[in-house]
Amino acid sequence: MYADLLAPLRDRSTPTAEFRKAADAIAKVLFDELKEKLKDIDEKNIITVCILRSSLVFLPSILSSFLSSPIAVVGIKRDEETAEPHCYYENIPLITKDSVLIIPDPMLATGGTAVDMVSRLLGAGAKAEHIYFLSLIAAPEGLEKLAGLIPKENITVAAVDDGLDAKKFIVPGLGDFGDRYFGYEPEVGSTIKE
Repeated sequence: MYADLLAPLRDRSTPTAEFRKAADAIAKVLFDELKEKLKDIDEKNIITVCILRSSLVFLPSILSSFLSSPIAVVGIKRDEETAEPHCYYENIPLITKDSVLIIPDPMLATGGTAVDMVSRLLGAGAKAEHIYFLSLIAAPEGLEKLAGLIPKENITVAAVDDGLDAKKFIVPGLGDFGDRYFGYEPEVGSTIKE
């Protein structure tokens, strides 16, 4: 089922509108599956942690799946030279012993961002067995790292690709997910300079 939904994402010539439509469809399926898994949990205890920018793709699915749940927002950007995560913004509701946390991130490559986020949540009092991770595409390297922190059964991905290239990008992957979803031309980048 996921292969058909992923096909337009993998096609480099897919226009932005079709790319968004396909990504939104997969996100909805992933959240619907997770909602079924968490059906006995009080929605007020479910916190979805959106990592800027690409997790915003999941926002419509989050809102339709968990209407009463708080949403955390965290800004983490991967340093393209070192592939290490850098956190530049964090706004997370109080985490209690009953909190169930969902981290949606379209791409799980090295696992650096996911591991950083999970470590932050564990440090704030979250229980590993209460953390769930959703992704469209993952590399085995990232999955292995993440499974060292949270139960494997709490990790849901639509596809596991072959691995990472020398620049730590998923192969075959689908390009820069955020740029494609948000309609950026990769070679242009930001027009605001520091």
